[in-house]
Amino acid sequence: MLTTKSLLIASLAVFLFRTSLAADPLGYVVSAGLTGNGQFGTIDLKTGAYQQIGPVEPDGYFGLASGPNGSLLSLTYAGNLVSINPATGVSTQIGATGLGPCVTPSPSCGPTSAFSFGSFDGKIYATDFANSIFVVNTSSGAATLLARNSGIPASPFVLGSQNADGTLNFGDEAVWQSGGKLYATYDALVFDPTSSTVKSVVVTPHLYQIDPTTGIAVVIGPTALGIGAVVDVNGTDYAFDDLTNQIFALDLANGSTNVVGMFDSAAGVIQGAATVTPEPGSVALAAIGLIGFAIGRRLKRRYSGVFQAALRTSRF
Repeated sequence: MLTTKSLLIASLAVFLFRTSLAADPLGYVVSAGLTGNGQFGTIDLKTGAYQQIGPVEPDGYFGLASGPNGSLLSLTYAGNLVSINPATGVSTQIGATGLGPCVTPSPSCGPTSAFSFGSFDGKIYATDFANSIFVVNTSSGAATLLARNSGIPASPFVLGSQNADGTLNFGDEAVWQSGGKLYATYDALVFDPTSSTVKSVVVTPHLYQIDPTTGIAVVIGPTALGIGAVVDVNGTDYAFDDLTNQIFALDLANGSTNVVGMFDSAAGVIQGAATVTPEPGSVALAAIGLIGFAIGRRLKRRYSGVFQAALRTSRF
């Protein structure tokens, strides 16, 4: 029978596990690193420090989402679904989504090329350059169209393409879950690499809420230009701005942002962010293990005298 002290130990064990999960302000990210290849790593959301984990992915990464059994999932530029081991950074291909590739120099990008990626309530959602919404099967990788006209503007150009004057056409998009809802941000711009400035904004940045059952998005409000990824950590939505290397706290009520720090430029262009969700059973088992250990020590102290007396009178 559990005593009051045992119950207190049990409560403390569960509290400690919940606290340890909530206290670390760390986000996993995928990015186009300084070499242009896909990188996987972590960003300390307090200091902005970046730590690369594992090898680079020559195929590149679009988006990041929590997967089953504590894994992380991402899209490659070639349109394949991969699983990333958060401890080693090693990716394993699951299968082709059916979304088009977007690889430089070939094959070229198009309206149906894979673009962004996020999760909601155990389901994985992806977009293409036309901002159609797809649901991705986590076992096979196959993408099923949910909404062709989602309400998020289609890309006005081929992303990454170069104009006659040497400027480049870019777009930024993030898809993520927060507070039981599915959100996205999107913008498109023309960038001048010679001056490292934005020449023009073609699609103004906005925050959207997506209906996960229909794929239809509604505008919440304007937001910051250049947001490449957003992650909800302990109730705060951290947005990564690839134009300024700033980390924002994003207000989901209206799209406004507040600068909370800077991230290390070694991370490159951040194109997805997520946290690892531990399996509830593993947390419960660990807590139960602590409880059992505490109770076992108590029983050992209580009956140690009886056991020792029995050993002294034993013939073995």
